[in-house]
Amino acid sequence: MTKLTSKNDIRVLLPNAEDLQAGAHYAAVSLPWTFNRMMYNMSSAGQQKRALNIAKGIVGQEMLKRELKRVGIQARTQRKSYRDEDLFDFDVDIGGKITKLDLKSINYYTNYTPLGRERFSPELLLKYAGYAGDEWRTFFPMLVPHTQIKQSKEAYCFAVASSIDLRNDTATDRSDYALTAFPYGEQAVFLSSGRMCLLREKAAQGIYLELAYKQNTIFGSKAQISVIGEWAGQPRQVKVDVSSGTVRDVGTFSCVSSFRIDKDIHDQLDGEIYVSVMRNDFNDPILNTVRRNINIAPVDPLKLTTDDFCNLHLPDHYTLYVVGWIHKEEFLRVCRQYTGWVWPKDSVYKFKNQSWTTITEADETMLNKAGFGDAIQASPKMVNSGWLKATGRGNGACCYVFPNVPRFGGVSETNLYVLPQDLYTLDTLGGG
Repeated sequence: MTKLTSKNDIRVLLPNAEDLQAGAHYAAVSLPWTFNRMMYNMSSAGQQKRALNIAKGIVGQEMLKRELKRVGIQARTQRKSYRDEDLFDFDVDIGGKITKLDLKSINYYTNYTPLGRERFSPELLLKYAGYAGDEWRTFFPMLVPHTQIKQSKEAYCFAVASSIDLRNDTATDRSDYALTAFPYGEQAVFLSSGRMCLLREKAAQGIYLELAYKQNTIFGSKAQISVIGEWAGQPRQVKVDVSSGTVRDVGTFSCVSSFRIDKDIHDQLDGEIYVSVMRNDFNDPILNTVRRNINIAPVDPLKLTTDDFCNLHLPDHYTLYVVGWIHKEEFLRVCRQYTGWVWPKDSVYKFKNQSWTTITEADETMLNKAGFGDAIQASPKMVNSGWLKATGRGNGACCYVFPNVPRFGGVSETNLYVLPQDLYTLDTLGGG
């Protein structure tokens, strides 16, 4: 099989309207059913970040599926419903065997501060396709989170996505809008729990909401908002007109996934939309892992302002650079020839990672659980394998796509890695 050797081996894919719409749809409805793998906080910003990651995953998957079909490679997505666990998996024929393939993409933001990096291009990635050193500005690791190594994936396909920083930008490079907010904080647990949804549906006892709008000025006296959720195993979307000073009731829901408003409403929204639980018909106590009853409606209403809405319709020029693929078994073998890194020490040199030489008891447990206990080298002390460590506080070892910035620089969770040079070209998927 052919490995990456030329910039022409890197497929450059652009989304069509259907791809972008699919990403926006799945991100709006699937949050209650998607594991919070990154352990983002349950704030509004954390929920928006989770949803945007889902949108990016679905859009990337749709682009790749279409490209595989174009070149004659049989592939189909696993998802039958947004409730499915295998939302992001492919079944691909590799050498006559149906193989579960997982697309792994990382996002390079084109309008982000350069931080000493050259602008991303396939030529730049190819130039440093074999670099595994401490200089993070020329380091392009292909990452798999350590929490996913035991999953039933059989192969990985790696890509770098490129777009403007869409986390706090709802308008740039957009031809359409899916302005969406999510239950957050205490309300997220009560309104958007997949477990609670199933129990309410089993008992045929749901929840009812009360919506109110409080304007801050004489402008924008009306707000129209769609409540997106489920009832009786089916999606449910209800559009509600709320005038300032009035209250509207809506139900029945087994869960509430998100809220959506049109762009013109978003542009004139100058106050707060309040969402309260008016009635909860399902009253059985439901205990969480610390034995606290989560089936108690929050006393304080959910408050939504313009800042709580992100645009799930990704930028029109969201570009996917598909680098290549590798079998999981080979990934786990190849990553052992590289070095473990932790974050830079800015007081020494902010552009270089440090070797992973301080190995805590928690580190040993993590490495052993992933089958890498033998990668802990005694003399000199280090992790003798391709791992990028995170601090557990939102930052970690750095690379080109995850640069060294204050507070949240580097990888936000610990990953294993191989390099672009280790990957097989997309053309080889069908023939394996």
